[in-house]
Amino acid sequence: MPDIYWDKNASGVLVGPSGFESFSTARQAEESISQSINTTSSNIVASGVIRSGGRGGTLYGIRRSYFAFNFTGYTSGTITNLAFHFKPTTTSSGTLSNRLAQFEGFGNSTNFNNYAASSWWADITSPLVPYSAAFNINDNTTASSVSLTAQAITDAQSDSYLQLVLMNVGDYNNLSPLVDGTNLSYLNLSSNNTFVRFTYVDAGYPNTVNSITSGNISKINSILTANIQKVNSVD
Repeated sequence: MPDIYWDKNASGVLVGPSGFESFSTARQAEESISQSINTTSSNIVASGVIRSGGRGGTLYGIRRSYFAFNFTGYTSGTITNLAFHFKPTTTSSGTLSNRLAQFEGFGNSTNFNNYAASSWWADITSPLVPYSAAFNINDNTTASSVSLTAQAITDAQSDSYLQLVLMNVGDYNNLSPLVDGTNLSYLNLSSNNTFVRFTYVDAGYPNTVNSITSGNISKINSILTANIQKVNSVD
């Protein structure tokens, strides 16, 4: 089962409504106000939504994380059981439900760009393309995982890469918090704790042998077709 660790990551921050009219406009702002690029922090806010009321009006804080994975070498065979693996910390609090969605901000090749502030919302596919169901990033240090969708598998193989954004479920669903509160999910991004894992079957030898099509052949002389490149020196 191959593991692919991130090539690029970022943790972005947006605080409003200074310059914004509502939670929705802050959520879809043109730029994040700050970001940690390619961090290996052992305790970083990966996603979240904060609401804080006061004399100056209601203030919202939104946090997201973005990841890019290089799938070169895994585009011709079959991928199943694709999952996003992560390790939480004991700093998380509040509503810890999250979703993963499609992202396009690291560029259109495996020569990934670094995250740019302008990618905060503009490079999240709209309408959102889900890459996972809702899942919790619990307040503990237990390594965990969430299954990714068939669409994520299709995108990984057709593009040779997978880019995704991690969002608090309130952010994902554009649901403004009704009361003040802090909902922050922390991750440990050090020591290769964040990766995707999957089952991969190579396409194998693609040609006909003795009038039998490759789709009906599992072995030739007891050798699995996935391990065959030539038969009698013929490609």
